[in-house]
Amino acid sequence: MQYAKMRAVVTKVAASASALLLAGAMIAIATGQSFATPAIASKEKKPCAACHTTPPTLNDAGKKYKASH
Repeated sequence: MQYAKMRAVVTKVAASASALLLAGAMIAIATGQSFATPAIASKEKKPCAACHTTPPTLNDAGKKYKASH
């Protein structure tokens, strides 16, 4: 009897963890949209680090570039 209760709890925890991971992945995908591409760095003849600190985060130069283009 106790085994069945413990299995039910483990199943619920696993289902909750799976749902949480799925929700986190969906949020990461939805908010992680970036329009920067290596082609921009090539076109400008600059490394990605010229505009990004930790991609997709822009530094001040990247913010200025984005505002002007």
